[in-house]
Amino acid sequence: MRTAVLIGTIAAVMAACLLVFLAAARIERVLGKTGNTVLSRLLGVILAAMAVQFVVDGVKALWG
Repeated sequence: MRTAVLIGTIAAVMAACLLVFLAAARIERVLGKTGNTVLSRLLGVILAAMAVQFVVDGVKALWG
């Protein structure tokens, strides 16, 4: 049962990614240059925050 749920979840994520990739050009046109810049910077900040959290979690795991 768990394997079926896992495979279903993976398939759903793959389908969602495919839809976003197919619509990427349209999304880019809708957002415009400024929207793309803002979105890129926002996602960069989120990625940096996640990276810091991973480092903190790793240090905590090392020290107990």
